[in-house]
Amino acid sequence: MEADAASDADGYTLFASVYDQWQQTYGAEYAYLVAPRVDERLAQLLGGPPRDLIDVACGTGTHALLQASRGVAVTGLDLSEAMLAVARAKAEAAACPIALVHADMRSFDLPKPVDAVTCLYASLNHLAGPADLTRTFQRVAAHLRPGGAFVFDLNTRAGFEALWRQPGTDRGPGLTIDRRYAWDDDEPWVAMHLTVERRSGETVERGRSVLRARWFEDGEVRTALAQAGLVLTDCTPFNPFPEVDRPGIKQLWSATRPRGG
Repeated sequence: MEADAASDADGYTLFASVYDQWQQTYGAEYAYLVAPRVDERLAQLLGGPPRDLIDVACGTGTHALLQASRGVAVTGLDLSEAMLAVARAKAEAAACPIALVHADMRSFDLPKPVDAVTCLYASLNHLAGPADLTRTFQRVAAHLRPGGAFVFDLNTRAGFEALWRQPGTDRGPGLTIDRRYAWDDDEPWVAMHLTVERRSGETVERGRSVLRARWFEDGEVRTALAQAGLVLTDCTPFNPFPEVDRPGIKQLWSATRPRGG
């Protein structure tokens, strides 16, 4: 039996259900690769681990669950109900409580401020432009206690060149994902066209999804932070993928909300 999910919001529900498995086809999941860097940066800025944290664009909840497993009170928010459903199931299976909220990073409004906000997996690269970046940073600033820390990552243009240029096919048990890319060399945008096929016994599910992302210039990020009233503390280029022979494909940024601000 075959089911075609292409008409279901471009197959995003199916994509969410295979996202973790897809990430594992590359080896260690990115959340685990970046976690030591994030934890170190948070400890430096806060003088220790955060008591509570909002994970913006939490996706399937891997980073949120890592933080919660250490005793941090975590709220994860995401625009995708399908991703949140996967995160909720993972949290229940791990008996690890996290609050999950369906919300847009550009306009979220939660009742209590926190010590820290994170936004990983280059989620900010999916924003339309600098204005949306400023709107997001303003919501982050509004949810941080004075002295609170914001840690996020971004893909650089070099990262898109390395990771979003060549077509490929990723295979896992019962899973095949084909990737194709569309570039406009005059614009900072790339589109990843995904075709997903998942097999379980005699059942085959197929879906398609398009992910659009862009890079930001450093000056655009710095300006957005300043407009939100956040103070930049560090921007470090890094490459967490040993199989990718190119430096500086990602950046880890950190900022704080000023005390008294």
